[in-house]
Amino acid sequence: MKRIFVIVLSILSFVSCIDESYYGESNLCNITSFEMEGQLSCEITTKNGRGYIYVSMPEDVDKSNLRIIRAVISPLSKFDRDISSIRNFSNNVTVKVIAEDGKTFKNWDIIIVNTGTDSQIPYSDMKKWTIALDENGNQISLSNNEYAYFPGEEGKYSPWQHAARANKINGFFSVTPQPSSENSEYALMETKAYPVGNLVNSGIVTGALFTGKFCFDSRHLPVVGSDPNPRKLIDFGIPFTHKPSAVRFDIRYTPGDVMKDGKGKTINENDPEGRPYKDSCDIYFLLQNRSLKSDTYYRVGTAWLRNGEVIGENGFVTITLPFVYGQPTQAEVQEKPYMNIGGIRGEVSFYKFSFNGTTYDKELMKEEFGDKDMEVDHIIGLFSSSAYGDMFWGAPGSRLEIKNVELIYE
Repeated sequence: MKRIFVIVLSILSFVSCIDESYYGESNLCNITSFEMEGQLSCEITTKNGRGYIYVSMPEDVDKSNLRIIRAVISPLSKFDRDISSIRNFSNNVTVKVIAEDGKTFKNWDIIIVNTGTDSQIPYSDMKKWTIALDENGNQISLSNNEYAYFPGEEGKYSPWQHAARANKINGFFSVTPQPSSENSEYALMETKAYPVGNLVNSGIVTGALFTGKFCFDSRHLPVVGSDPNPRKLIDFGIPFTHKPSAVRFDIRYTPGDVMKDGKGKTINENDPEGRPYKDSCDIYFLLQNRSLKSDTYYRVGTAWLRNGEVIGENGFVTITLPFVYGQPTQAEVQEKPYMNIGGIRGEVSFYKFSFNGTTYDKELMKEEFGDKDMEVDHIIGLFSSSAYGDMFWGAPGSRLEIKNVELIYE
């Protein structure tokens, strides 16, 4: 025992005497994550030792007045200048990333490509997935090295995301590619019980895949936050300018047996608050105009399905949801009350995210129905295994499987 103690002391003494540069300073000078305000997509690549960032922007964007809102680089490296002050991208802009060693550097060309929005949402067939990255460009994984995945390709912006960064706290992911990330055929969303969360009224975790961006913020998590609001974690929607007549997808859905609330208590048929005692999946695509007013999102088109019955008991079933443009008729709202602004209980709300240099300022937006002839500039798509997942209600075991999502134009 005495000998072991002496050996340990010797090791500690050796370590304490090692110079800070003993292991050498890093020569990495990469850009691992990049985002510009209003981008449609972004691709990061390297060729012959030079870095290239291709940023797709709407056709009418003013290249002379753009803004970089996030750029993550190799640890302890630095830019040669303050990139947040760059506004004019009329011509390609070159920035230099200098490695920790102060000698190695790489030039990165930022190239703006004007393009119209794609008439389809990329990666909607759910067959290609890549390891999910958080807002700092780090891979999202559990302690057992199980990785989260987003639909998409490495190095490219993914319009489809889910709450992987928050699910990491739970110790499981509620959205996964199936049957595997390498050979995916469909997306699986699951509702799961999280008993530890019962203590803070968040014992039900719902699987939801959506277009937009998940912005992790511990202040809005029920575990630690004073303002537990999942909607403040999601910047819903992506730029989009088309008007499809319908959305079509292949679906398989099985609701769980017992509906529970965030405290883990069963919601019964005679619930005194009138809460739903059966689970249902929620699927919607909303076409919006966000440019007319700074505080209002106008809903131009609505395609919505909320279903509590088994779909596709013997295999996937193809469903086509037509878009309703303008304000739904009274008959349409009576058939689907959740199509109204705010949903049945007002749980459907959207926030505007504005990057302030370190985090996002979030403003609750008004939502109104727009005229059917109004232009569209954003689309929100969502697939959720439990319709009231935002309220932490759902039936553990609910499974929603989706593939081959396609916008139809007729």
